[in-house]
Amino acid sequence: MASRDGHELILADCWSPRVLRGFQWYVRRLLRKRFFAVRTSRSGVPSADAWRSHRGPLLLLLNHASWWDPILLAFLQGEWCADRRVVAAMDRVQLERFAMFRSMGVFGLDPDDPASLPAMVDYVGQIVTREPRSIVMLTPQGRFTDVREPLRLRPGAAATAARLPNVRAVSLSLEYPFWLDAKPEVLLRFTDVPSPRVPSTAAWQRTLTEAMQANADALAAESISRDPTRFDAILGGGAAQVHPFYDAWLRLTGRGTAIDESGRAHRGAGGAS
Repeated sequence: MASRDGHELILADCWSPRVLRGFQWYVRRLLRKRFFAVRTSRSGVPSADAWRSHRGPLLLLLNHASWWDPILLAFLQGEWCADRRVVAAMDRVQLERFAMFRSMGVFGLDPDDPASLPAMVDYVGQIVTREPRSIVMLTPQGRFTDVREPLRLRPGAAATAARLPNVRAVSLSLEYPFWLDAKPEVLLRFTDVPSPRVPSTAAWQRTLTEAMQANADALAAESISRDPTRFDAILGGGAAQVHPFYDAWLRLTGRGTAIDESGRAHRGAGGAS
């Protein structure tokens, strides 16, 4: 493995499907507790098909909106492609603090060291050569960003895509808005990224940037619509709640517990017309 001054550029993972399955059990319970629903957009690519059918490697690229992103990735891998070996990058300093993620296919690097780019591409390429149906999960922005910011991608994802034969790139946009419940929603939208005619790093960089930005814009519009019928709930959902005791009282008195967004609620606090 590449090194500089005796210091390895890549902190290797220690892949263990058993550890990942145990973590996914915990993650599913955690998501149910902290979020009202996890929803996928109906206007995007059918997620299960995108993750299961391709025989080569998958390159899953997502915007980096929050701390929850890797938690969602672990959940999605267990739901839709549990048979694929995970390869994911993380800041080396953070991975040394949270070493358990190494057992889940996460390797560490210094994102600000230029030498890490070729080292990462070589590392991922070696794993995919051994296990061609791996799923490579990357956040090309390289840092936490607001979903309203224009996407600016570092070159690592494009260089990785150019290296991997028969790769299928998938863009995943994520948002965590509050709608009608006290808990936030998780909104997901998947789209295929078309392979450039000449699969160079520069061509992949342009294609990835355009596809990920278009996907983020489409999800933003659907998030603003606050329309759950545009999504399929893959976890949670149902009627929004107010408080367990007050909900029980509403049911006892024959009134529904769901919050109605139409009428006065839709006009807002100042809409007295």
